[in-house]
Amino acid sequence: MCKKVVLLTSLIMAVLTSVSLAADVSWTNGTGDGLWTTAGNWNPPYLPEIAYQDKAKINRMDGPLISDGMAAQCQWLALGDGSPAAMHMTGGTLNVSGTGDSWTIIAYGPADVATLTVDGGAIATSNRVFVGFQGSGTIVMNGGTFNIGGTFGIGYGEAAFNTGRGYVYLNGGNINVSGTFIMSSPAGALGRLDVSGGTLTLTGDKRTTVNGYVNAGYIVSFNGMGIVNVAYDGTNTIVTGQMNPNIARVPQPANNAAGVAPYAALGWMAGDTATAQDIYFGTDETAVLSATPSTAGIYRGTQAADNCAYIPAGLERGTKYYWRIDSFADPNTYKGNLWQFTVADFALVEDFESYADSAALLASWANPVGGGALSLAAAGGHDAAKALKFDYDNSGAGGKAYYSEAQTAGPTANWMIAGVKAVDIWYKGAVSNTVVPMYAALEDNNGNAVAVVVNDRADAVVQDQWTVWRIDLADFAGVNLQNVKTFYVGFGDRANPAAGGTGTVYFDDIALFPPRCLFEVTGDLTNDCFVDLNDFTIMAENWLGVSGL
Repeated sequence: MCKKVVLLTSLIMAVLTSVSLAADVSWTNGTGDGLWTTAGNWNPPYLPEIAYQDKAKINRMDGPLISDGMAAQCQWLALGDGSPAAMHMTGGTLNVSGTGDSWTIIAYGPADVATLTVDGGAIATSNRVFVGFQGSGTIVMNGGTFNIGGTFGIGYGEAAFNTGRGYVYLNGGNINVSGTFIMSSPAGALGRLDVSGGTLTLTGDKRTTVNGYVNAGYIVSFNGMGIVNVAYDGTNTIVTGQMNPNIARVPQPANNAAGVAPYAALGWMAGDTATAQDIYFGTDETAVLSATPSTAGIYRGTQAADNCAYIPAGLERGTKYYWRIDSFADPNTYKGNLWQFTVADFALVEDFESYADSAALLASWANPVGGGALSLAAAGGHDAAKALKFDYDNSGAGGKAYYSEAQTAGPTANWMIAGVKAVDIWYKGAVSNTVVPMYAALEDNNGNAVAVVVNDRADAVVQDQWTVWRIDLADFAGVNLQNVKTFYVGFGDRANPAAGGTGTVYFDDIALFPPRCLFEVTGDLTNDCFVDLNDFTIMAENWLGVSGL
């Protein structure tokens, strides 16, 4: 009996010891060299191994590099499991396998964002690979080989996980899948595969599945400018991409663009053989993708091939829109790719990024009165590189006026579009500037007097850091804000000019905004900038509740 107890105890201890070896080995880049094969870059400080059933967990944007001569391995690979992550492979090998269960997941949780870039080398997995399991995952395949021994899911979350967003850009190399191939499942998940210079090989005859994904717009070629070729050689289904000059291409705004103005016009390049084009536009991705000329509210009419512009009405701030252009070249019809963009929550007046040089700037901006000069600053802008450099001169020297002013017509006459209520103007001066008033002004097309608003900071021109000036549009009294002709910024007293000094001020990111909360309000649970009965109701309902478990 005692021997049995000893043997049983030994067996339990052996099992416990075996289990204890399995671990999450988290990437820290502790040594700073960025290499997978440096033990000090992991916590605990040893390399993940298949034998120990290790999960390599990577939660940093400075994720590991695997290059020529390196051999990396683990039983599970989690890229993005709690915070943004990235990983790069230029050569060597990565083996993700193990007895029984094994997986590779890119973007595990709903809030995760992760990217795997493969330029070379070979990845071998014994089981499933999910790109965008619940979060947003991306594979950029520029070369090398990726052998997947089980299911390959792109935007595939299993069961009730429908928040996954998976993107695979097969620019080069080969992805070989011996198991199931699945995309955009369950409903609500989104998978996208763009095949250009690489090859996807699926074991068995998967033509029906792949062609279904192509027709649904899940698989495209050359960012929607090509043809997806699907072939079966008797053993494998082979998917490649080919350029197609007959379909509409080069969308403007660019596909997946964000921060698009609510007054934007759509443009594109027509297919080479097109004689006519059908336009489809709306907020429902599936409806736009599958629409026909009989689809009310989505079909927006037919245009000649030389008319490659469409202006949608009533774009809503912060809303994502989808559109598609079908090309006709009798007797053929070429279905367009699905494009999308998201409207900004503001209306941009000017960010100066579109100008190549000062000459281009001066085609839109001018200083017809007063002293000073305008030019394009190519670096040092507020949010991006470029800005307006305004050298003001109110000295009156050489017959110059006693105030300096820049003016532009702006991109839209309606400054009340999409419910905007204010304009933000970012500026940066210098401590060496002569202090003079800074002002903004509006003129309409109705003949009303120019409305001037003076910056309430008398020392605005000497602020040497980027500073925002927020103006309530109601302060431009007497001007028709729905029919604006000219926008001005200037220095001095426009109504009563008097001799002043000189200086340099930069302007950038002039934008119109709707009503918004500029500062976080403690206790505001409804995000309306007020603490009121609505917030109290929410607090009361959750007072005794337990959440987040």
